[in-house]
Amino acid sequence: MPISSPLRAPSLRFVPCRVALLLAAVLVTGSVAFAQQPAATQQPTATDAPIEPPPPDPTAAATAPTFRVTTRRVVVDVVVTDATGKPVPGLTQNDFQLFEQGRPQRIRSFEAHTSAPPAPTPHLALPPNTFSNLSSAPDGGPVTVILYDLLNTPLDSQTYAKFELVKFLKQRSQSGQVAIFVLTDGLHMLQGFTDDDNALIAALNSPKGRNYKSSDLQTSAERTSGSSALSEAAGDPTGVTASQGLNQGNGGARTSGTDASYQTMLANLQHMETLENSYLIDRRVDITAEALEGIARFLAALPGRKNLLWLSGSFPAGILPNEDLGNRDSMNVTRHYSPTIMKASDLLNLSHVAVYPVDVRGLQVNPMFSAASNQKFAPNSRADVTALNDFSREQTSEHATMDQMADATGGRAFYNTNGLTEAVQTAVRDGSTYYTLTYSPDEVKTDGSLRKVKVELTKQGYRLSYRHNYFSDDLDARVQAAADDPTDPLKVSLEHGAPAAHELFFEAHLQTRGEPAPATPVEMALLVKYEAMYTNNVKKQAALLTKPVMMQHYVITYGLLARQLGFILGDDGIERGTLEFAIMAFNDDGKALDGVRTSVQDAIPPERYNRILKNGYEVIQIVNIPVSAASLRISVRSVAKNKLGSLEIRLPLAKTE
Repeated sequence: MPISSPLRAPSLRFVPCRVALLLAAVLVTGSVAFAQQPAATQQPTATDAPIEPPPPDPTAAATAPTFRVTTRRVVVDVVVTDATGKPVPGLTQNDFQLFEQGRPQRIRSFEAHTSAPPAPTPHLALPPNTFSNLSSAPDGGPVTVILYDLLNTPLDSQTYAKFELVKFLKQRSQSGQVAIFVLTDGLHMLQGFTDDDNALIAALNSPKGRNYKSSDLQTSAERTSGSSALSEAAGDPTGVTASQGLNQGNGGARTSGTDASYQTMLANLQHMETLENSYLIDRRVDITAEALEGIARFLAALPGRKNLLWLSGSFPAGILPNEDLGNRDSMNVTRHYSPTIMKASDLLNLSHVAVYPVDVRGLQVNPMFSAASNQKFAPNSRADVTALNDFSREQTSEHATMDQMADATGGRAFYNTNGLTEAVQTAVRDGSTYYTLTYSPDEVKTDGSLRKVKVELTKQGYRLSYRHNYFSDDLDARVQAAADDPTDPLKVSLEHGAPAAHELFFEAHLQTRGEPAPATPVEMALLVKYEAMYTNNVKKQAALLTKPVMMQHYVITYGLLARQLGFILGDDGIERGTLEFAIMAFNDDGKALDGVRTSVQDAIPPERYNRILKNGYEVIQIVNIPVSAASLRISVRSVAKNKLGSLEIRLPLAKTE
């Protein structure tokens, strides 16, 4: 059964080996607690694969007609705010009207979402290296991803952005789980989903969150400096062209021949600079769009609306032709990235992600007029005039990109404001109260054309934020591909950094046993299938197999409450049920190292079941994990109730006496 992360490839498989499972009763005092030594108990039936449904009856298929009906459903999440910007609760389906391509659509389903305030977290006095998935964050609360975009943010704005972000995390009330990604040379996860603000702040202050100087980002001032350098290189240190000097009657020393040579040299240098700038922009757009798509895939299988706070200096959706350049360079700097951005926004829409772009530079002033600048603006200087126009053009383009991304996904853009904290709070607040509308278009197309969506309220005076369009391609196939089988909840819960699941409460006690030992040949053959070691190169794989990875023996003791098991009482008085236990180990870069998934079928007689009701249910799992593992994802699922719990544990474990 393949398992893969949207941010990782290739698809990987659980390895159902090196696992021993034992069951025991354990004393419960307030919550499920763990005995220091596992007790010897009855051995249950354990299978190497999850339970599969029984095959269909071929005779029934032959006698009963089968009808297949395919209905396209478009989902639209709508945030309604009043004149003060506060979300409006209490609306009903009759208050909304839906249109596609200008034609009214019937609303098939309607759901109002309002997050409940966090409940007080009961204090659990857990033993060392004992972890619980109990959380104060309410299920169904806003799920927020913060993209700390250093690739597109000037270096001098990054310190302010981090300061404001840390201030927000210190001041925010518990309002859902937050994950932080950083974009530098690529997309990196700083901290997976958690409601622990201290963990989020620590991630931002870690070495991975330090300032980053992008080699692909050039500001208007840097481009102006480059243009001046070109003039000097061409023999014009004043930055004024030869023809300008002659027109000013300064008796320019150049003859017509030397002037023509100078103009040719300058044009060639400017052309080279133009090509370089265009290349750098192309790289930034590609990396940024890939990062947005990666986050969309990461969030695809999570239910409900998600917020993506994109903290950045933004990037342009297109660059208008520059009339100051020749025809050749005018076309070279003309870029229109709308298809790239729309592809990313479409996948974000399919994953129910609303984007809130925030310009971390705050209120901007042209650096030429900054009090800190020693440069004086010269109206007769072509370089200065060009820099002035470039700044205005660049700012307009960046803000247009932010508005486009926000409008396309139902978010809101924030720029020319120094209230970064307020902008972030607004995004989180919008994600706490919203409405989900679905409809089936009366005109079904799969030609990839852009379909326009419009939502109206019968009441006046409100502002609506929602996705305004979608591409009429095979949406179901794209969602399936993005989520990599979202129908398997256990897979979703094992994603590195995914939100912890709380439907099934459990505690897990981890301890190491013995010293690390080299992996066996069988273990190595399995480890090279995971992303951390995976390669299509046969020779490289053979070399990896000859270098055994050091493995650490772990004993994981699970404790669950009996009422969560979902076991079924048979006529013979035996309680029967199935539980699934799965782990996935990741290295420090979030790449999968190893994984185990085991299905446990248990049959419990009355006497033992009474003890479990009183004391709790315990399972002991023994696994080998690579010593390079930086985190361990653990999931437990009750098959009968289809409820699961999950948590993520940092490694190595704390030392105990």
